[in-house]
Amino acid sequence: MTVAAALMLYVVAVVAVGPRFFLRITADGGAPRLAITAWLTAIVTVLGCAIAGIALLLIEAAGHWDSPDALLASCLQRLQAILTGHAGWPARIVATVAVGIAAGSVFAVCLRVGRALRRMRAHTFEHADAVRLVGRAEGSDVVIIDASEPAAYCVAGRPPAIVVTTAAMKALDETQLAAVVAHERAHLNGHHAYVVAAVRGLATALPHITLFASAAAQISSLLEMCADDAAARRHGRQPLLAGLLALSGASAPAHGLAAAGVAVLVRAERLSDPQEGLARIQTRATLSGAVAAMAATPLVIVALSLSGALICFA
Repeated sequence: MTVAAALMLYVVAVVAVGPRFFLRITADGGAPRLAITAWLTAIVTVLGCAIAGIALLLIEAAGHWDSPDALLASCLQRLQAILTGHAGWPARIVATVAVGIAAGSVFAVCLRVGRALRRMRAHTFEHADAVRLVGRAEGSDVVIIDASEPAAYCVAGRPPAIVVTTAAMKALDETQLAAVVAHERAHLNGHHAYVVAAVRGLATALPHITLFASAAAQISSLLEMCADDAAARRHGRQPLLAGLLALSGASAPAHGLAAAGVAVLVRAERLSDPQEGLARIQTRATLSGAVAAMAATPLVIVALSLSGALICFA
């Protein structure tokens, strides 16, 4: 089996099995930070292995253009020989195109993700400036605006803003309001808006890969759970739960993160009945094992190829 085939087999396996498997082990939010790490590890390893595998397959085809029996011990040496013309001009052209396609694919994906981040940054900065103009400051980062709908959300900016409507001020008591504001502050401190924008941009750039769309949806929900945990540690679970239920259904701007905007029912169940004991240990162990397996597999493939157990080309 070649290195390229091994890498592509890994990609196919994760893309095919990953979404269902990760949904099953991460949806309950037993360990949200570890769950986010698992999704991001899957994304990074799939992209890296796919690009490397496709490039190696194209280079392999080019390398055997004129000499099908030739086999070099090192993949890098083989690529260098092709690019410098030692395998003939047809192989050199095909290999150059292969490298160009791989580099172009990486550039195109990075460009789309970068555009998503720039759009998010521009919209949220503009919104943060606007709410500061029409609202009144309450502390360093909270802005109160007049609105009939109870809502609380945060927007990145310079400085960022936690927006709370007057209707939300009336609907929440002091402890509940403090818990909701702490939830939004956790989003800002963790730069969660940028993480959400990046994974959504990737899902938009590669819309036909279910893994990326599922990751975008689940990471958004898991980041809400991370913010819930931060607020609950400071103000308690019950005040936060009451605040979320009071604000459920409230809307937020496209690039804002609302306290009660995502997966409210699942988060409410999680706050009212947190995972503890053996179940929590099992969740962490499963997620840790999944992260370790995904991170190790490409490294094992490379190690086997370097040791000669897994040849570079066949």
